[in-house]
Amino acid sequence: MTKNDATQQAVLDEMEAHSPDSMHPILEAAFKYQKQLIITVAIIISATAVYAGYNAYAIKMETTAQSELGIILIQAKGQDKIDRLEGLLNTVPSLVKPAVQLELAQVCMTSGDYDKATEYWEQLEGDTDNDMQIIARLGKAKSLLFAGKAADAVKELKDLAGIAPAAFTVPIYRQLALAAEAAGDNAEALSAYRTLSEKQTSDMPFIEYKIFQLEAK
Repeated sequence: MTKNDATQQAVLDEMEAHSPDSMHPILEAAFKYQKQLIITVAIIISATAVYAGYNAYAIKMETTAQSELGIILIQAKGQDKIDRLEGLLNTVPSLVKPAVQLELAQVCMTSGDYDKATEYWEQLEGDTDNDMQIIARLGKAKSLLFAGKAADAVKELKDLAGIAPAAFTVPIYRQLALAAEAAGDNAEALSAYRTLSEKQTSDMPFIEYKIFQLEAK
């Protein structure tokens, strides 16, 4: 028995020696099950220590992954950048995955691999919510458009326009107008440009020109 255990037992023995024969039921239960109580407290303390250790480990892993991502972004280019980011994606904690997915989607767009970019935009959409999820869907629509899948891009953007906050109205309808024109859907493109004409945009002369052009068709 350790010194601490001996001390605890001595205190319990002292309390028991000076207790009347008839004690409060709670105290009786406490003395009766003192060993079980001590074990239970020890388990709780142990579990807390394990959780604290895991939490520290998770923070360390997240910090390490962020550092590795930063190094890749600074050092790598082209296919080497894609390869290293894909390798990192398989090992990073879940909290860091969206950042890696975003970089992969963007670098695949830059390299012209629009199908792979679409895959990473979809992964990002699935692993995020709120504004980042909307950004992922906008990226997906753009990659679909660049991949020659304008009709699919239109479908994605029309669905997104119905649920996105007002702050995203201009970028969504700008992409929708371009995708609809590319898909040969002039009516949808005209509707999108008319929506844009009601907003404060820096390219209003272009929007007005597109409205005039599509109305003449």
